[in-house]
Amino acid sequence: MTPATDPSNDSARVRALVVEAVSRAADLIATPAAAERWDQPSALDGMTVGALSAHLVRAAGATIAYLDRTPPDRRPDGDLLTAVTYFHAAVDSPIHDQIKDVSATESAIGHEATAAKCRQLAADLEARLADEPDDRLVAALGGRLLTLDDFCRTRLIEVLLHLDDLAVSTGQPRPATDPEGAAIIIDICINIARDRNGDWGVLYALTRAERSSETPVFPVF
Repeated sequence: MTPATDPSNDSARVRALVVEAVSRAADLIATPAAAERWDQPSALDGMTVGALSAHLVRAAGATIAYLDRTPPDRRPDGDLLTAVTYFHAAVDSPIHDQIKDVSATESAIGHEATAAKCRQLAADLEARLADEPDDRLVAALGGRLLTLDDFCRTRLIEVLLHLDDLAVSTGQPRPATDPEGAAIIIDICINIARDRNGDWGVLYALTRAERSSETPVFPVF
C-alpha cells in the first residue's frame, strides 16, 4: 500500500526548494564573472547582466513583499489563482511591460550590493517561510489570492530559469540545484500548455508533430 502523502511535507519541500534556488543565485551573482559583465548585455534581450540579476532578486523578494501585505487571516471570496492561472494573469499585468526599466534601475546599486541583497533574501526567506502555516494565502497581481505554496512554485520558475539565464550570460556552469525544482517547473509549463491548447494539442506537439496545429504549443513563455 502506498503511504498517505503528508501535505505539510509537500509544503516544507517546495519552500525549501525556493530557499535553495535563491541561495544558489546569490552564489552566482557574487562571482567575479558576474561583476566583470555587470553592464554588458545578458542572454535576455534588453537586459544587462546587472538588470537580470536585479530582476531575479526582485522576483524572489516578491514572496516576502506579498506576505507582508496580506493579513494572515485573509480568506478567499472566490476562486484562488493557481501556479498556472497566475502566469496567465501576470502576462496581462501592467508591471509586465515595466520589468526591464525597473530591473535596470535596481541594478544601479552595483554588483556587490545586489549579491549581498540576494544572500540576505535567502536567509530571510528561510526564516519567514518556516513560520508560515500550510494554508497561508498571499495576494498578488492586484489582490488576487493564491496559496503561499503555489506562489513559491511560481518563484521556482522565475528564479531557476533566470539562474540559468545568468549562468549563460556570464559564461559559467549553471549551479546545481535539486532536480525536483526543475520537475515542478516542467509540470507547470505542461499544464499551461494544456490550458491553452488542450490535452491533445500537447500530445500532438510531444508525439505527432505532423498533426500539430500551425500555432506553436511550446514554448509557453
